[in-house]
Amino acid sequence: TKVFQSPNKEFLGGADSLGRDLLQRSLVGGGVSLLICFGSLFLTYALGVLVGSVLSFWNKSNHLVIFMIDVFDSIPNFLLVALFSILINRGLGGQTSVIGTFAALVISIALAAWAPIARNVRLEILQLRGRDYLSAAIVAGGSPFYIIRAHYFRAIWPWLRVSIVHNIPQFLLIESVLSFTGLGMGSQNATLGYLIYEGWKNALLYPHLFMVPALILCVLVFMLTISIQDSRS
Repeated sequence: TKVFQSPNKEFLGGADSLGRDLLQRSLVGGGVSLLICFGSLFLTYALGVLVGSVLSFWNKSNHLVIFMIDVFDSIPNFLLVALFSILINRGLGGQTSVIGTFAALVISIALAAWAPIARNVRLEILQLRGRDYLSAAIVAGGSPFYIIRAHYFRAIWPWLRVSIVHNIPQFLLIESVLSFTGLGMGSQNATLGYLIYEGWKNALLYPHLFMVPALILCVLVFMLTISIQDSRS
């Protein structure tokens, strides 16, 4: 039988409880984890940039929103992600489809992580407002879209690029921890976190079930961290 086989020539990462190639499952799970990571990253920054931009130009109820941002930012991300994931899943009526679970994960992570992005974007734009070249562009008849694209976005893009690259490993770890606790994708579309959770239950008898997905997660985080250092140099 191929069930629970240790790593060998046929299964380089060993086999799981159903005789499936664990290395292949871990690589596919890493792809699913990265897909969730990049999807939540895009939604987080879209929401953060939008809210931060509006706050920098709209003073009404500004202090209340900033206070809410401070409250969000003071709570650990994982607790917020877990809370939003539970609320969204209940709102969907226990939706178990792949798309529903994927969307719930992406939205939960984005709702928990947008606050510091919004604050920093607001501060960056406030520093730019009133600059002479912006006043000259407005007097010269530049359209709002041109001013936003050519001046505001170009000015904050270096910070956004570094921040996005810096947060990729963090978002990947948040998704993995969430899946490890059972709030992520199911076994049919298992992420690295879920595979690590499955392997942890039998780690003493079959250590490869835990070591293979955990090692792939460490390699992914290490490679992403190296890319961060390269982008800063």
